[in-house]
Amino acid sequence: MTSVVLEFGRGVVEFELAEEQFLGDVQPRPVAVVDDVPAAVGKTIADPIGGKPLADMAAEADSALIITVDYTRPSPRPLLEPVLEVLEQAAIRPTIAIATGRHRLMTEEEIVEHLGPEICAAYPVIQHDAFDPAVHVNRGQTSRGTPIKVNRMVLEHDLVIGVGIIEPTYLAGFSGARKLIMPGIAWHESIDANHYLITDPHSRVGVLDGNPISEDMEEFARDLPLDFIVYAVVGPNDETTAIVAGDRYQAHRAGCKLSEQIFRVEAPRADIVIASAGGYPYDCDLVQGKKSVIAASELVKPGGAIIIVSETEEGWGAEEAFERWVKELTPEEILQQAMKKDLFCLGANGAMILAKPVVNRQAQIIALTGEDFVRELDDTFIHATSDPQQALAWAREHAGADATIVAVHKARRLIVEPLPA
Repeated sequence: MTSVVLEFGRGVVEFELAEEQFLGDVQPRPVAVVDDVPAAVGKTIADPIGGKPLADMAAEADSALIITVDYTRPSPRPLLEPVLEVLEQAAIRPTIAIATGRHRLMTEEEIVEHLGPEICAAYPVIQHDAFDPAVHVNRGQTSRGTPIKVNRMVLEHDLVIGVGIIEPTYLAGFSGARKLIMPGIAWHESIDANHYLITDPHSRVGVLDGNPISEDMEEFARDLPLDFIVYAVVGPNDETTAIVAGDRYQAHRAGCKLSEQIFRVEAPRADIVIASAGGYPYDCDLVQGKKSVIAASELVKPGGAIIIVSETEEGWGAEEAFERWVKELTPEEILQQAMKKDLFCLGANGAMILAKPVVNRQAQIIALTGEDFVRELDDTFIHATSDPQQALAWAREHAGADATIVAVHKARRLIVEPLPA
């Protein structure tokens, strides 16, 4: 037997697999780590990719806004500190804005843990609320019809700086830069209009050019300020592998190329795919945990099974539509309804991701999840259990007793290239 250990919440879960059936682990490439992140940031913002050093830009400004990521991403604190030092030298006390998109707002305790007590005490910190009409302004629409409705704070400062991470993402190809604007500080209906483009098959993880979601995000953000970016290219365990800074386009593209070298991998197809999003916070709820299905869907053979390894301690993680669609509709009905733009929303997007492999590959979806969430999936098309051996038993019932198996680690970030049969 072969033991396979996958991240699950704040711990791990172990599967015992027959050695002759196990085709191997699928995971990102090993990386070299930046030892002193603040020092690397300081060096990079002084010699950026495209444009002027941050200190020169700060010298010409009276106010600054720093837009950064929320708790579903690694803490930006090591990136923020050198940026704040430069702004302090220019006598600027910036506002820090957390780009939540349509994620839930963070608690005060979470903000302090995320940014650090020193930063929270020294600078004003605000969270974007995608549902507050009072903070949004209209700026027209994109060529694909997405309303450019955005938090007005981005227009109220002389210097706007984006700080975050670059990683592959199933929607926009890669995170970073324009994603801090759309969906980061956009109106909820604008986000839905952009995310509807996931129904286009050209919207794929690891793809920028020709990806309609990414191109729509770029167009949404094009005439909005984002004067300088500072990004960590993260590795499999959120470690910083490189720093890119400078022009929002040139620096971002450079970072995406580095990220692709880590996360684009070849792997065999299998009858059963066991996929972990990467543990907490990447499986904090089903909105995050379901992202592991993207890579798994590329590898599961027709008639196979996908086991999602996601503790899901915070439940569904999206508005009511996600839960309702999964509970009340068949996979076929979900795909039909999601194609209707007037019905599409973030919840529809999540339900569609779970339904696609069921319809397109006749796969069974099995959730290995926390005991509390198992009951939430009763009477849905998703089998749910907190017992890994039960999950395997169900998978074998569907895919066959001799089914081949692969285990996918850090599945939410992987760009999977299936090997020829």
